[in-house]
Amino acid sequence: MVAIVKTSTALLLTLATVSDAANLRQEARDLSEMTATQTNDFAAALLARVNKERAAHGLSALCSNKKLKAAAQRHVKDQSKSDYMSDTGTDNSTPKSRATEAGYKWQCVEENIDSGNAKADAVVDWWMKGDGRDNILGKYTMAGTAYAYNEKTYSKHYWVQVFATGSSEDCDA
Repeated sequence: MVAIVKTSTALLLTLATVSDAANLRQEARDLSEMTATQTNDFAAALLARVNKERAAHGLSALCSNKKLKAAAQRHVKDQSKSDYMSDTGTDNSTPKSRATEAGYKWQCVEENIDSGNAKADAVVDWWMKGDGRDNILGKYTMAGTAYAYNEKTYSKHYWVQVFATGSSEDCDA
């Protein structure tokens, strides 16, 4: 009887391990074949989660701005290409310079970055426990959000969210 239980347990553990490995391979394949629409969906999920945090603290929602999104996309592309995490780009650009180069006329600009987390909720949870909280709950009106996936890097998942206020800027339609 003991031998049957040991054999059954070993078989179940083997099946669970094989199943987990297959699921991980499927997730990696799915992410490596992401389309631009899927990447935008990840970015939209991040903005929605940030706005949920803002609402929980009695703050108005941030709207999306295409210029800030362009600034975020520039930086997330740089990070995902080089597996480099810093608010300063590999070209020494800053959140303010990237927003300016994207044509955004800002009064204030800040940025949150993350790598390694595969889900928007995990990213926001991380930010809310650290310095990113100040940006999420800051006096900003607009955001630009970008996500990138690079299976060839250690971190694989990269997130950039640019927060800003600009009196002459508009929300996306």
